[in-house]
Amino acid sequence: MKKTFFIVLVLIAALKVNAQQNKDEYKVMIDSAICIKYTAFKAATKNQNNKDYFDNLYLLNEQDQPLNYLPSSNKFKAITVYDDRNRKIIKKGIYAWKVFASLNNNRFTVTIVDFYITYKNHNYNFANGGGSKTTFDYECGSNNWKLLSSENKGN
Repeated sequence: MKKTFFIVLVLIAALKVNAQQNKDEYKVMIDSAICIKYTAFKAATKNQNNKDYFDNLYLLNEQDQPLNYLPSSNKFKAITVYDDRNRKIIKKGIYAWKVFASLNNNRFTVTIVDFYITYKNHNYNFANGGGSKTTFDYECGSNNWKLLSSENKGN
């Protein structure tokens, strides 16, 4: 059942990428990768109480800054990790997904790393809890990005 659900989700994400050609394709592919990870994580942990996790879920870029935009889902928050004003929040502990994007020839890869971040004794602690890797491939003949694969690890 989980595999079927995940396959349907991947197909929907691929169709979403194709249907939104007027939008910035970079943002659409990152948004699709985030939606795939979110849905897969929710399905994998549906029997657990994850209210605290989803209430404190932040998106970050490579420099631990808020992602340049928030995805289509309103389930994520933005935070600047190293800003002194946010230490009180981080002392309690936050969950964050760090989003890395890379382009290599005609292959666009979005890697999302899952972290639990705390601040104690003037040190930031990042505990890695897994992540996902979503790959898109550009097809020159059709001038479209196609979802190639999505792999989740951990959690």
